[in-house]
Amino acid sequence: MTTVTAVAAGALGALAVLALGTGPALRRKRETLEAAIAAALAAGVMAAGGDDVFAGVALVLGLAAVGRYAQAVVSATRDAPARLFATFERESEARGRFLPRTLVDRLGRGSLADIEIGDRATETMTVLFADIRDSTALTEQLSSEDAFVLIADFFARSARVVRDHRGSVDRYLGDGYMALFPRCVEDALDAALALQAAVQDLNREGLGPEIEIGVGLHTGPVTFGTVGDARHIDTTVVSDTVNIAKRVEGISKRLCVPVVATEDVMYQVRDMSRYIVRPLGAQPVRGKRKPIDVMAIEPMPDVRRINTVQVPYPAKRNA
Repeated sequence: MTTVTAVAAGALGALAVLALGTGPALRRKRETLEAAIAAALAAGVMAAGGDDVFAGVALVLGLAAVGRYAQAVVSATRDAPARLFATFERESEARGRFLPRTLVDRLGRGSLADIEIGDRATETMTVLFADIRDSTALTEQLSSEDAFVLIADFFARSARVVRDHRGSVDRYLGDGYMALFPRCVEDALDAALALQAAVQDLNREGLGPEIEIGVGLHTGPVTFGTVGDARHIDTTVVSDTVNIAKRVEGISKRLCVPVVATEDVMYQVRDMSRYIVRPLGAQPVRGKRKPIDVMAIEPMPDVRRINTVQVPYPAKRNA
């Protein structure tokens, strides 16, 4: 075997090894395997030596190996931008699952990648707190895993209801959560009533012990924004509106009323005939010097029925 033939055989052998090694990285396993086989056969024929027929076969196999490997490299290079874009999309979607989309969109940023620590804004929103009642008793009846499954199912249904009413869950809090509704108070009220119906559906399915939830609503200005550091970013909401909504949810539990809203919420309702409103009077609230007026809210029954128990909504008192 001449020196030129030996060099060519060695180069083809190296190409076979290279093709096999880079196939997974290029995501072209079939093409690179074919190139490696052709290169190995060509190298073997050259090493064996022989007449011009063997030399011609080796040349054809060698050219096929080089061409097939070049095709694999070109195809992988052409697909790389699309794969990179798909990766960015998946990463963006994943970040969106952890940052409340309602808040991020309202920070005036074009995408999640543009969000910076310290971004903030202040708007009027309706805040909803929902909480499973007697969750301690629930964990006593179920194993921790079964209780987790039941609560997770409740959260999943709740998130769908909140999204359907143009709100978003800001954060989950053990056996409850806080949701924000930036558009109008009716979105939050309708979501609160729909949540009660969703819990009834969950109970009918018999996935565990029956559960009850209490919902509290308040509306007012909230300041929201991003906090954290370069390695972990999160959103937070700071406002007395949030504190009051949480306290109203506690009033719901104390008075055994499913849905309770403050008078600030009800004064902004455009069509009061959609709801049955029952004043609960001024209720003391921890952290507040003055009690706040709250109302029990129920859905209006079918319009063909006559509601004989609805209490007229009182005129707003002067401050």
